[in-house]
Amino acid sequence: MFYENWMEYIKDEAKITKIAIPGAHNAGTKGMVHMGCCQNGTPLEQYEYGVRKFGIRYRRKGGVIRIAHGISTGMTADEAFSYFGEILAKYNDFFILDIRRYGSQKIGPFTFNYKGDPGEIDELAAKHLEPEKYAFTDFDDIRDVTMEDIKKSGKRYIIHSENEEYKFSRDVKLLEPWDAKVFGYKPEKFSRECVKYLRDMESEGFFWFQTQQTPNPGTENGLTWPDRLDELDRPYFPGMMAAIAADPVMLEKVNIVAGDFMTRDHMKENEILYFNLLKDAVKPEFREEYAKAIGKEI
Repeated sequence: MFYENWMEYIKDEAKITKIAIPGAHNAGTKGMVHMGCCQNGTPLEQYEYGVRKFGIRYRRKGGVIRIAHGISTGMTADEAFSYFGEILAKYNDFFILDIRRYGSQKIGPFTFNYKGDPGEIDELAAKHLEPEKYAFTDFDDIRDVTMEDIKKSGKRYIIHSENEEYKFSRDVKLLEPWDAKVFGYKPEKFSRECVKYLRDMESEGFFWFQTQQTPNPGTENGLTWPDRLDELDRPYFPGMMAAIAADPVMLEKVNIVAGDFMTRDHMKENEILYFNLLKDAVKPEFREEYAKAIGKEI
């Protein structure tokens, strides 16, 4: 049960923007066609592996709001939200929903402009997530919010929206650094350069470090599929996390670390959750149990 409730091990006084949180890029893409699929587990399965930040992008297709990754679409948004409803019914840890309409996309000479109504997302939230009861909105600065504040509020999740498009959303200043050149490097080079790229950046809220790369034409990786690129990236993931751990500046900053295929095994979650031990964010009485659960020594 560790991965389903790992936040219970975190100190009450720990700030939510200072602890290490596993995240899922394109969290709703299980079952999507090869070129668009970034996850091999549902949002519920991702949660059960330790993920607490979910990136969800949607657009309208054939009159239905579906989860999207570029031109690819998969499960309906209703199905995706139903998984988060199951999470609320079964578990107690806090989580972050980053919900966005898929923006315009340029492929060669063509530009695709995708549609989607935020009001329909509000309807799905009302149907599945009891936002009046569980959406966390009553705070001034997310950087001041502690785990104890969240527990006392009785709230279970934040819906992030940069422009607060949804009725129960907040703009929590989610920094998501991305440079097509850096994230398009060959995996060995990326694992070295990405830490340097992130080191001098500062966030006014959550710091979202994405570890998945860009498999696009014009990059060193060229055109490939997310699962093939993840296969190449995985051997370098522990070393990339070790480089952050060895750098006091980066260790203090590290917050949300997201990636693709977060339910293949627990390797990525274990490396990310290890930061909480290094950041002294785990309750003293649970440090040994926490370390054992993620296969680390203290």
